[in-house]
Amino acid sequence: MSERDWRDLFEQAAGLPYGTAKTLVMEEALRAATVAGADEFDLFHLRMRLTSAYQHGGEPAKAFTTFSRCLSAFDADPARYGTGAQEQLLWHFKWIVNSLTEFPEIPLERTYAVLDDMERRYREGGHSLQAVHHYRNVVARHIGDAVTAAEQFELWRTTPRDGNSDCEGCDPSSMASHLILAGADEAAIELARPVLDGHLTCTEQPQDILRTLMLPYLRTGRPQEAVDAHRRGYRVHRRNPAHYLAAIGDHLYFCALTGNEARGLEILERHLGTYDTPPTPHDAMMFAASAALLLDRLAATGHGHLTVGRPAHGDRPAGDVTAHELRDLLRADALEIAARFDERNRTTAQGDRVRARLEAEPLFDHLPLSEHAPRPARSRTSMSPADTPRPRVDTSGDGAELLERAVGLWRVGRCQAARTVLERFDALAREAQPSAEALARRTELEGGLRGWAGDLPGAAEAFRAAAEAFAAVGLDIERHRTLGRLGALLLEQGEEAGREYLEAALEHQDLHADVDERVMTRVRYAQVLLGEDPQRALELIEEAADLGPEEPTTVLAVRRAHAHAMVRADAAVEEFAAELAVVRETARAVGAPLALAEASLWHAQALQALASQGGDDKPVDAAFAEAVAQDPDEVPDGLRATALFLQGRWLHGTERSAEAIAPLAEAVALFTASGQAEPAAHARFPLAAAYLAGERHLEAAEVAEEALAVEEEAGFDKGERMALREILARSLTAIGEVEDALTRWEELIGLEGAEQTTPALAMLTDETALLLSGLDRDAEAAARFDAAARMWEELGEPFQAADRHQRAAMSHHWAGEHQEARSASQRAEEWLDRAVADSGLDIPEEQAHWTRASIRFDRARLLWNEQPGDAEREAEAAIGLFRAAGDEEAASTAERLLTAIRESGE
Repeated sequence: MSERDWRDLFEQAAGLPYGTAKTLVMEEALRAATVAGADEFDLFHLRMRLTSAYQHGGEPAKAFTTFSRCLSAFDADPARYGTGAQEQLLWHFKWIVNSLTEFPEIPLERTYAVLDDMERRYREGGHSLQAVHHYRNVVARHIGDAVTAAEQFELWRTTPRDGNSDCEGCDPSSMASHLILAGADEAAIELARPVLDGHLTCTEQPQDILRTLMLPYLRTGRPQEAVDAHRRGYRVHRRNPAHYLAAIGDHLYFCALTGNEARGLEILERHLGTYDTPPTPHDAMMFAASAALLLDRLAATGHGHLTVGRPAHGDRPAGDVTAHELRDLLRADALEIAARFDERNRTTAQGDRVRARLEAEPLFDHLPLSEHAPRPARSRTSMSPADTPRPRVDTSGDGAELLERAVGLWRVGRCQAARTVLERFDALAREAQPSAEALARRTELEGGLRGWAGDLPGAAEAFRAAAEAFAAVGLDIERHRTLGRLGALLLEQGEEAGREYLEAALEHQDLHADVDERVMTRVRYAQVLLGEDPQRALELIEEAADLGPEEPTTVLAVRRAHAHAMVRADAAVEEFAAELAVVRETARAVGAPLALAEASLWHAQALQALASQGGDDKPVDAAFAEAVAQDPDEVPDGLRATALFLQGRWLHGTERSAEAIAPLAEAVALFTASGQAEPAAHARFPLAAAYLAGERHLEAAEVAEEALAVEEEAGFDKGERMALREILARSLTAIGEVEDALTRWEELIGLEGAEQTTPALAMLTDETALLLSGLDRDAEAAARFDAAARMWEELGEPFQAADRHQRAAMSHHWAGEHQEARSASQRAEEWLDRAVADSGLDIPEEQAHWTRASIRFDRARLLWNEQPGDAEREAEAAIGLFRAAGDEEAASTAERLLTAIRESGE
């Protein structure tokens, strides 16, 4: 392999983030350089770069070899490698000392020997010993020597810093770790403040300080800060799990302490494969202990039977393992590794820490991780007194009165109150046996309440039992009514057998039942037909209305309005709105919260249509507000979630994104908690957009990612998929996750398609070029700007084309592609000339002067080193043009450039 080949590999590796890919390319570059007979100087520096790649890429054990070879080579001929190499080696000493403590098979004496050698070299070079005290503190903490750790901490804290000290972002994080171990949580939090304020950052920050402070935040009553630290830190840690395995373990620990077992299980499954090939035994130990605690919490909450997907490793095939089994395996692993450390260290420090983590008690029953996180669900099936405070409900009277009252409450949608009365009925029934008819009615009511609570199998079972009980006492009308309810339940779940029950009930009740029964049978059938055949549903509703019940029920009125809204033309929207207003008044008057919620929701949508035609927004707001204000104990979660979703979408659509966030977040939480993945995904879409509009970029990114994870199942169309990716890309850019943002822009380009040049495709190409430029991937950025410029040319947008050619010129320049840079700069001015000459564009003269000045200014920078005379002339032209455009500040900047060009030529 030629010298150019291995240098190409080296340059390729330099453009990659730390991780397996970068390390593999660096290793290949070293092998290729060795085969090509590269100079020892080059091999030395390749090994130095590999040491960094191993350290930051999660393979610290490999760094021992490259570091040792580089140190030996330097000691043999210091003058050859120079002071720069010496400074790097002194820095690498810190990594090596820290890593030596994390392998129990390496004798502790070797770590002390390396520390002593580090100190000797620092002293001989006249360097501060601040970093030496730091890493003596690290070793002392590792073995549990609190006295030495405290002594070295004080020296570390008070000794002046120098260029060998850890960066100003990492030093506070390491000091905070010492303080936390010593029980000084408040001091640790205060020490970390400059890092958290964003003033001190590096490769490891702020994610390391966030991870460090999660537990202190919890223990000092700062739960929201702890949540934020977990969310922000994990987003970075998850991208390089080989390097951050112990940190990911801390996130599992956080989830176990805060009642977020579901979130923890998701994280565990994602990273369980990395545990099979851990960076160090110490990282494996802490990950295993944290995961074991999390799984123990799962078992304690009754979910130990859940299975965890474990990837294949070595001779072990991929397969599922129960949470119970995996907990025991991981607990044993953690204790075994800790025992090896304690044997090496001749202390119990690591075993004590592992046992403390395995035995930790939760600090919160459930700490929500976001506004849209599902809350633990309260079962509505039993509604025991411990579950929820009871509303005031009349429970006086004998069994017959109570049963009648419970049925009446159920019919107007007050199901929680009906359950309360029914419990009193049951208590009396234990003393005096009710009649068979009463028991049948009680069973029918049980079916209705179970269906309302979401227990559909239980509801079906109760309806079947009630039908049989009515048949046993010869009550055919009641039997068919109950079978009709069973039929509606089955048909809603896609079981065609339910249609037969409903048709039979309709036929029987028309022949034998009173008006109210005939009305409700039609209403029941219509309700399940609304989705598949709204016209037939409306016919049944109108038949029910024509039957003329003495007091039309709110249920009939709501269903009628619902059916009208689905089948009538938009021209009749005012009629719908008027009808629904009456329904709301009726439901409000009779105290029917469920019917009022439904009517208000449909009324809000009708009013929304009127508002879109120039009507008032306030009635829409009021209707939505009334829909969501109804007692959650009386309104099914699905209906409440739908109302919140529609309310939030309406608010976001009327540019009130800040107000939209709360209802949309609650809708996502309710949909998710009830297992409705598709509606939850669709509610996440406007929620992500609302977060982005409010510049809550972390939340926007998380919600958009959650929505995209189920985009296939949710059935998002192309426009929705593209919009979600744009939300995500912009949010990721704002929170600094630029590489991931670039991936999303690339996905957008793929979705847009390259078959035809469109403004959207050109703008997407612009976005990727800007991100590549921000990542200093200048050659790639130049290629993208070139492509974007050609697209704007093809679209007949010369001014845009000129701008992209100018950007391409500077990217080519920074990439060392000087001829391409000069050519792009020339094209920029040519396209600006076309734009100015195009009468249809009508570009103001000042703008044309300013843009031309900018091109000339950049061209002066391009020509400075190779053609200083030409560079002077370009800078002079830029000064005059900026002044002609009225921009004195820019003209002054160009004058400074001209002065620098002239001085460099003297």
